[in-house]
Amino acid sequence: MIRESLLVSLITLLDDSDQSVRVAAWNKLQELGEFAIEEIEQLLPDLGQKYQNGYLESLLNELKIEIVLKRLKSYLDNPDPLLLDGLLLVSNALEPDLDKIKYLSIVQDIADEILLEISDNRTAIENMEIFNYIFFRRIGFQHEDDTVTVKENALITKVLESKKGNIFTIPMCYFILARQSGLPVYPVIAGKSFTPAYLNSEDMPVFYINIYKNGIIFSKDLTERERPTRVGVDKALVSIYADHLNYLFKSVNDKESSSIMERVLECFGNLRYIN
Repeated sequence: MIRESLLVSLITLLDDSDQSVRVAAWNKLQELGEFAIEEIEQLLPDLGQKYQNGYLESLLNELKIEIVLKRLKSYLDNPDPLLLDGLLLVSNALEPDLDKIKYLSIVQDIADEILLEISDNRTAIENMEIFNYIFFRRIGFQHEDDTVTVKENALITKVLESKKGNIFTIPMCYFILARQSGLPVYPVIAGKSFTPAYLNSEDMPVFYINIYKNGIIFSKDLTERERPTRVGVDKALVSIYADHLNYLFKSVNDKESSSIMERVLECFGNLRYIN
């Protein structure tokens, strides 16, 4: 446990007249990370009396966001990161107390149900038809809010619970669960849109999937310019998720949430896919 005196000293130094001292104190708090957050929360009733009303709550929120952004940058440095981890990190910036284990469990429970019925003895199309039946019919994932203006349908955490999402989050859930079930379904990104495709061992599409029509399977010829790449596909989806949240918050004039998403998107730098 961090000594209370150290914690109080660091918080006090955040208001020091010397900028270098303020920066050093803030960096130390970030270094202490979750330990500092937990202890500040425990000491909040006592410490709160020593500071201006709301100051420590605001400090806590900012510290939580900074820690999430640091984790997101580490995630983006990973050559092969997991899709769900990235989506939850972006959501975590908006939901500081997000319970990651809860959503991992939701996904694993659904994937376990799918894995009971798909098989290596079936064809790729047969497995995808089973997956589509469970995803759309049995579990009941469905599209709502085509205008992308409802926050509950835009946050992947809410959608995993309610099974109701928009034109971005239902595909995200589809990719998450396909991946968790061992099905090689990835996005073919072209221009300002993406199409889910079932890839072969050479990372080329075997067939495509229309998520907006309950997973109808179809084929099409791609031009050279549209030919897919697997490089960074999960990072692409995470950046698309953050972009779509930023769009929604700007549309509904939620300046605070939009500001957070702008900071999230800065972590991606030039690693952007749909602008």
